Amino acid sequence: MSVDPDRLLELFRRHLPLREGSVELAFASGYDAPVWRNEAGYPVVALRLTTFEPVDGVIPLDVREQEVFIGDDREHAPERWLAYVEGHLRAMPAILAHFGEPDAMLPCDLFGYGAVLADEALQRADDFAAALRDPVRLAVMDEAAREAEWRERLEPLGLADHVDEVRAMARASIRLHLSRSDELDEDDDDDAEVDDGEGDDEEGDDGDDAGADKDDDDDGDDAGATHEPGQTRLGGAPDLPRDLPWPEVDGVLLTFVAQFDLAELAGRPAARELPAHGLLSFFYAPIPPDGVRGHPVRVLHFTDLDALARRPVPPGVERLSAYDIDVADERLYPCVDSYFFYESLLPEARVLAVHRQRQRGEGGELVPFNPLAYFIAESGELDDHERPYHRLLGHPASIQGDPYLDVEIDTRPQGWDGWDDGSPEALAIRRRALRWRLLLQIDATERDELLLNQDGGFFYFWIPADALAVHDWSQARGALQCH
Repeated sequence: MSVDPDRLLELFRRHLPLREGSVELAFASGYDAPVWRNEAGYPVVALRLTTFEPVDGVIPLDVREQEVFIGDDREHAPERWLAYVEGHLRAMPAILAHFGEPDAMLPCDLFGYGAVLADEALQRADDFAAALRDPVRLAVMDEAAREAEWRERLEPLGLADHVDEVRAMARASIRLHLSRSDELDEDDDDDAEVDDGEGDDEEGDDGDDAGADKDDDDDGDDAGATHEPGQTRLGGAPDLPRDLPWPEVDGVLLTFVAQFDLAELAGRPAARELPAHGLLSFFYAPIPPDGVRGHPVRVLHFTDLDALARRPVPPGVERLSAYDIDVADERLYPCVDSYFFYESLLPEARVLAVHRQRQRGEGGELVPFNPLAYFIAESGELDDHERPYHRLLGHPASIQGDPYLDVEIDTRPQGWDGWDDGSPEALAIRRRALRWRLLLQIDATERDELLLNQDGGFFYFWIPADALAVHDWSQARGALQCH
């Protein structure tokens, strides 16, 4: 038996409008009858949630109106269901306070606690009101609702039983937005020399020494520079200890890419994996030396900012255009090309069987592509969905193929030789690829300008997860994806 809409309307009229702090719940405007039954026969109430300026409490800052489904009253005795609705309205101040941030609320969110109807011990309005004022009980229902929502979202992927594992794949990231720096892009007028590589390394990296750019008559500052040493930026000339040889790998002088003042990043979710202080600097080889697989890189952590000075770029070393960097927080899931993250949650025998099926040209999907792409697009929290994609930590964007697999293959002596997709060996390599963590991704282009010496792709700085945990920057590796 269903409830008479007039009785439900009268019940709402007794409690609305309702005010808690700077938030008011009331009937939505423009409805002659704000309570009715929809085509499916369910009771619906048109509600308005208004957020006011918290100081004067008069100026409205935001108004949100919705037609809210209250629940299926036909599943319960009318008097008990009305007691539930009345108890819900009596407890509404506690529910509003439970949500905390009004920006996150919609009218429908406030009526998402119908789970209390399953508790047969609750019969009277007072019973329901007491239950819905209990913050612990509200938190339990919130988590149950999130779990049910995630199971529903993951059902098309065949991963409904892996909610926790999928949610754990999301990684915090720091999105980098570049703006042209007023630092001079031209090389210094000062002559720069390359020493014999015998200088001492006084910072806390892996200790490799190499040819350095030094000038005994100059403090190494970049002529015309507008930045203090140790500030976050991309390109231009780096800040280095005066007696540190210019970063190199196997005799190849590297190009300065970017440096980050870690104290400025401290407190951001992604920065928890980085040291809290110092300067983290990135160098790379635009073109790999002959016989070298992958792009040599160095990642250096300098702890004493007072010991740093601007260093001119040595002759013959590419100097990137100088950019200032603004940062924003993101939260990312592995991209579609890294589908193996999701497949790895399934039994290995099942995964291998499908990979062999693909190898025979018979197709087959463990995690359907289109639903996966939709899930990633809807679940990730991106600061901006458009390129360029410059980011620190998180998951990489890709041009073609799985970036994680690319860097893992680069560590094999034989590279891609002998790769047999669908084989147990290939599956093992893919599983090992999951150990890599993205340190830095730089997009090749910035506002139609070629930023790096590559063909419109991405350059990645990688590090194994165990090395990142102990800040062993000597384990960093470089990789490139381009068109």
